[in-house]
Amino acid sequence: MAETINDWDTYIQPVLFSYQTCKLRITSQPPFTLIYRKNLVLAMNSLSKGQELIKKLLEITDKIPQLRTNVRRAIKKVQVKLKETFKGKEVKFQKGDLVLYFDKALAARHDVKFVNKWKRSYEISHIFDKDAYKLIIDGNLIKGTVNRNLLKKYYIRDM
Repeated sequence: MAETINDWDTYIQPVLFSYQTCKLRITSQPPFTLIYRKNLVLAMNSLSKGQELIKKLLEITDKIPQLRTNVRRAIKKVQVKLKETFKGKEVKFQKGDLVLYFDKALAARHDVKFVNKWKRSYEISHIFDKDAYKLIIDGNLIKGTVNRNLLKKYYIRDM
């Protein structure tokens, strides 16, 4: 008894489905019909094309491994195509370039959905291996390094 008290949420969906689809003695209608004013049509009650529901489910489950392999091939094909498309188009910044810095902390918040996530322009002061950079703002060096994927080129507007 103690085991079933705490796992009530696993049984609520089947119980509600059963209640909503069974005819009530008083009304001789299921609650679904009374609420939505439509007759309830279940797949298990009406078999299409003379097949039984179990046979249909077995056919579908037999196709799953083939579908998975097809999807994996398609994903791999698209990944290769994307890799070829962007190969050699990586942005490399030089010392002295102006860049915008992406604010990951601000992007993670949901209350500032439409706020600009790019911080104002910074200048690149040092370039390290593996696309890491040191930035300067207003002549002051920023603590820590910044990865290239958090930066984008800043273009000064001519007015």
